[in-house]
Amino acid sequence: MYDTFHLTEREVEVLKLCMNGFSNPEIAEELMISPHTVKAHMCSILEKLDCPSRVRAVVKAIKHGIVDVE
Repeated sequence: MYDTFHLTEREVEVLKLCMNGFSNPEIAEELMISPHTVKAHMCSILEKLDCPSRVRAVVKAIKHGIVDVE
């Protein structure tokens, strides 16, 4: 579960949208938050998952069951 990495529910939401190919502006629109907030969430996600990129973060999230591939 995402508790292992101390991700918030919102960070998991952002990660799921990222996994589905959404850009930061698209994530912002979908979640009704600012692009700056999305960027902050992404930075936090990358740090918590110890990943250098969005792609690696998504792969790690799938591998650890944080997000499900539909």
